[in-house]
Amino acid sequence: MDRINQLTDKERIVLEAIVKNYILTANPVASSHISRLNYLAFSPATIRNIMAALEEKGYIYQPHTSAGRLPTTAGYRIFVDQMMRKNRLSKIEREKIRQAISLSSGDFENVFRESSRILAQLSHQLSIIITPQMEEGIFHRMDLNRLNSNRLLLIITIMSGMVKSIVLEIESSVPDKQLVSLRQLLNERLHGLKLKEIRSGFKEIIKDVPIENSTILHLFIEAADQIFSFSENKDIFVTGTHHILSQPEFINSGDVLRVVEVLEDRNIIVHLLDIGESPLDTNILIGDEIELNYMQNCSIITARYKIGQVQGTLGILGPKRMDYAHLIPLVECTAAMLSDSYEGSWY
Repeated sequence: MDRINQLTDKERIVLEAIVKNYILTANPVASSHISRLNYLAFSPATIRNIMAALEEKGYIYQPHTSAGRLPTTAGYRIFVDQMMRKNRLSKIEREKIRQAISLSSGDFENVFRESSRILAQLSHQLSIIITPQMEEGIFHRMDLNRLNSNRLLLIITIMSGMVKSIVLEIESSVPDKQLVSLRQLLNERLHGLKLKEIRSGFKEIIKDVPIENSTILHLFIEAADQIFSFSENKDIFVTGTHHILSQPEFINSGDVLRVVEVLEDRNIIVHLLDIGESPLDTNILIGDEIELNYMQNCSIITARYKIGQVQGTLGILGPKRMDYAHLIPLVECTAAMLSDSYEGSWY
């Protein structure tokens, strides 16, 4: 059964009021406060009964006797999925995102760094950007240039515009004519293929290449996994750790330290922001849904972005008590602008 259908109209109204007030104040919400809201015509006794029912159903809880109520993970989840209306970003916010990305356009590292910076600045949360998964990238072209008699500079460009260069050591000099013909041949054979297809099937792709190229081709075959791997180009940009320090949920420095220690593990960050095969471009993990120690009091909003044919993820991490209505569209807008910056249009 849909969770929203498990709630009466009054329960839904009161739960929404509790979540919104706790997001705003960071203080447990008392029934007396709810009863003073102008848009509610419920008596204090009715509100107390409704709050008791919501607690029984697992949507709110009382941190200690005589305190007000706080939303549980289930309470936040139903609020985000079925009650909340996303805010529209202001023109100033959209312009700040656009400027941050456009001023560094053409330099991928600066694009990601500036995108992470502006996302952290506008959200007041921890911002994380993972650069695209290059194995899905489409081969565009290869340049092969001589450095000296025993060293070649190989430059590979994928269709997103990202570039990789690698120096190849060869045992004997290869005539320039062979280098030119090999470059032309490989560009013809590899153009339009995914990097992962080239890595796994390179030997089959060039099996009928003329024998005069055999020396250097043998080198390509032996090193194909390294040559056509962009995994080392995958970076993680984390900005705004100081924003976590300012949140009342993390007033205990030990709690902050443990969260930061978790985020120092590259594999954990990639896992946290992994949307996987979800048909949705935006994903929200709330509290217990993160399933990691010391992250139970956090939430993560993640969105996909695309550069050419490859996609990466970006997102923010902060307390469960984040302003989802504002931050979800902020993350989505940043992802859209980052994608559109390489398509010549703006969100």
